[in-house]
Amino acid sequence: MADRIVVMNHGVIEQVGMPADIYAVPATAFVADFVGQMTFLRGTVAAPGRVLVEAIELEVPAVRDFVVGERIRLGFRPEEVQVRNLTPETPNRIDVTVEALEFLGSYCRARLVAAQASDLQLRADFSTNAMRDVAIAKGQRLIVALPPPAIRCFVDERGSAA
Repeated sequence: MADRIVVMNHGVIEQVGMPADIYAVPATAFVADFVGQMTFLRGTVAAPGRVLVEAIELEVPAVRDFVVGERIRLGFRPEEVQVRNLTPETPNRIDVTVEALEFLGSYCRARLVAAQASDLQLRADFSTNAMRDVAIAKGQRLIVALPPPAIRCFVDERGSAA
């Protein structure tokens, strides 16, 4: 891999940087999806640091560059979904059902459906250790969490909610 990468979209430079920086802090939704798996959710800025995604309100510190009422896209990587060591105080807890599991060697990719919003599907990667420790199985109900620092915010091309 190169020391610096240029990510282009239809001949336009979207981001230039170190591979780890582009992966961790993508400048656009295109870059985020280009350099790895992402789950994208559409939401509306509800308050400073808060985004409403269907019936779920999430703590999202990165939303500071957007205004209340603005429609945005949230993105997070499947490996960032937490399933262990959650407490009632853990932010962004979501009650989900495991709809599908795909074994990929050292981890399993899960398709999760939120109980509060059945149209809301999340992708999560669970290590083989987590699969064993939590006994994750298809059809199981789980509580997962999206760590606030792991959620990226992007402009929603569909425009504002107003």
